[in-house]
Amino acid sequence: STFVDGAVALGVYGKQAAALVAVLLTGGSLRLAAGICTLWALALGLRVVYPRQPAPERRLRTAAAVGCALVAGWLLLAAGSVSVVEAYTVPAAAAALLYGWLAARDRPELGSWQAYGPALLVGLVPSTGGVLVADGAPLRRLGLGLAGVVLVLVGSAARRQAPVVAGGVALTVVALHETVLLLDRMPRWIPLAVAGILLVGVATSYERRRRDLARLRAAVGQLR
Repeated sequence: STFVDGAVALGVYGKQAAALVAVLLTGGSLRLAAGICTLWALALGLRVVYPRQPAPERRLRTAAAVGCALVAGWLLLAAGSVSVVEAYTVPAAAAALLYGWLAARDRPELGSWQAYGPALLVGLVPSTGGVLVADGAPLRRLGLGLAGVVLVLVGSAARRQAPVVAGGVALTVVALHETVLLLDRMPRWIPLAVAGILLVGVATSYERRRRDLARLRAAVGQLR
């Protein structure tokens, strides 16, 4: 089985190398390279549905077809001088999410961080960094907040730790960022008064907050 898988992988990778050579021969034309990647993704996709082929070969060809289509999209975006980071990261995250879902379906013992961690990192980390360094991106902040809400809800329903934690972190970053922006627009005495009231409230209910935090930590720890 290991020998067959290795032979299949060698054959598929060899053909991918030939496609890479064809891309290099385009002379730096991004649109032409994107066309070659698109045609190669189509050829691989058609080969995937061919009957009576081994499962390892089908998985490798599917991954290669998705990868070629993703590269083609990136090349077209670069050719159009698209600088929005989500245009590059969201398709990659969606492909990684699909691969993780398929892997988790075939291997139920797989943890959520192993199955969905790469997709969550690719999809959330660049956008979160963009929120922190670019104040004038309201649509990015809105999209990241909505993604965080969806991840927390879906992860809670599926009892998966990775989407709950990743979505919670994204929501926290957006909430803190919006709070800072709001406080900057207020008279200075209002944030000080609000901070004082919050400190008094936390001090008077410290034990209850500590128990709530412990319950939350235990609930998240029980997720897979």
